[in-house]
Amino acid sequence: MSIELRVLELGQDDPRKCTARRLARMELARSYPAPARLPPMGIALDPFADRELSLADRELGQVGGLVGVDCSWNRATETFARLRLHGLEPRRLPPLVPVNPVNAGKLGKLTTAEALAGALAILGERAHAAQLMGAFKWGPAFMALNFPEEAL
Repeated sequence: MSIELRVLELGQDDPRKCTARRLARMELARSYPAPARLPPMGIALDPFADRELSLADRELGQVGGLVGVDCSWNRATETFARLRLHGLEPRRLPPLVPVNPVNAGKLGKLTTAEALAGALAILGERAHAAQLMGAFKWGPAFMALNFPEEAL
């Protein structure tokens, strides 16, 4: 696993359903309580970013890691508008279909874990993405639906 995963936990969701918190508990990602504490390098996953994540971003991800922002979808627009992640390159994901129980089938409304796994898969780290999704009952279905070559 060559890409470090970080989550910025803003505490806006039900902690029992928080995928970012589970990833941190399982030591699959490192949790940060405030933007100022994040290392100032890497890729910030931002659904409102101008640029889409691509394989061309792989080196940046390997050097600086990926940051998933854990916030409520009900407050996402205002949260990302105010959030300033200095030194991080914002990237949005292509349209992916979530399978999590809360937003299943709602195009683009991914959990933090789904967003990180999707980013890893796009950056060529499909085994790492599958490992991440293995932490959730519904995780393998996310990989099979969005990255079907992984279903084999």
